[in-house]
Amino acid sequence: MSRTAIRNATAVCVDALDTIVDKATIVIDDGVITEITPGVKGAAGVEGAAGIGGGMAGGAPRGEPDVEIDADGGIVLPGLFNAHAHLAMTLLRGVADDCDLDGFLAAVLPIEGALLSAHVVEVGTELAAVECLRSGITSALDMYFFPEEALTASAAMGMRLHTGPVFIQFPGADNRPWDVRLAWAREWMAGAAAGSPGAEDPRSRWACPHSTYLLTERQLRDVAALSNETQCRVHVHAAETRAELAQVAGLHGGRTPVQVLFDTGLLHDRTVLAHCVHVTDVDIALIADAGAHVVHNPASNAKLASGLAPVRRMLDAGINVALGTDGSASANDLDLWLAMRLAGFLPSLVHDHPGQITARELLRMATINGARAAGVDDFVGSLEVGKRADLIVLDSTSAASFPSYDPLSTLAYATS
Repeated sequence: MSRTAIRNATAVCVDALDTIVDKATIVIDDGVITEITPGVKGAAGVEGAAGIGGGMAGGAPRGEPDVEIDADGGIVLPGLFNAHAHLAMTLLRGVADDCDLDGFLAAVLPIEGALLSAHVVEVGTELAAVECLRSGITSALDMYFFPEEALTASAAMGMRLHTGPVFIQFPGADNRPWDVRLAWAREWMAGAAAGSPGAEDPRSRWACPHSTYLLTERQLRDVAALSNETQCRVHVHAAETRAELAQVAGLHGGRTPVQVLFDTGLLHDRTVLAHCVHVTDVDIALIADAGAHVVHNPASNAKLASGLAPVRRMLDAGINVALGTDGSASANDLDLWLAMRLAGFLPSLVHDHPGQITARELLRMATINGARAAGVDDFVGSLEVGKRADLIVLDSTSAASFPSYDPLSTLAYATS
């Protein structure tokens, strides 16, 4: 077993108590956090607060570490979780600027048809993984063609990726007609398809129906049956633009995208909805009652002029809201720090009142909420004894984050 000790850290744990440990030592044995030294204060400044999931282990580390990292007072926190991305689209960065979603799709879809292959997706995912890891993103929920190659590339780069078969009504870039696509997806969930992690853990099984406007009702019900049969998780676009609402209403008898997902059996506690910019009170209630998760993508939504998701209303309804970048073809980067700032700043601007979404909520959206949406919050997403050491150490010499009077404010509003 290998042992690593990170010393002199400001540990922002993002646990249930929002524990912050000053001058902490974090001990990692064979990739698992085994100790976080005391000297703890919670978000309210209560001395002696303890973490959950094994708590805070005190005292000196047991045995000498093989590796020591001096954080030099810098903030140590869970790795960021990009809960909605199209990683390989990094290769299309900048090909469809200054247009709305319809214009973006009109520009990108023909390029994908001509360009995409298994090798291209592997290379694009490698490039995206470099950008993610260099900016603190250690996990991502991806939706794109050729998921086998995306998993291969991300594993080689040391990045945790959640992905699975994409469902659209036409054969698509991977040239799979519907019946072939559905059969391949069943093999994927069983772990029989090349590159499929499906047999290892039900939480690694993902079905990715693109949207309610690129799938018929019968096809949506097919995917729902697959999800019910295999207990796989579902990742789907929903209610991104007003034009989408009109299109879905025309295709599906006047219903909203969320209502269509509910009616076809695709809205449940394993469902992750990307965007939800234009949702009604009824939609929000349906999502909350189902225990489904929402991913807010403020950079992409702002750049495409799609609108601003009602995050405050969704949080108040008890919905788990995570944070995503979307693809680099629409948002142009994989910067979850920028997404945090926009998610905090834009509601204050729109509602003419600051603090609509707090720094604490923004950080949780970028870490533990993403892990919860992916069903893996029991072992990543926070710094806790017994969890994986999926963490990042911020550069304490960064001029932009000094001085730091409040670590949560530094992370949400100053870090890049």
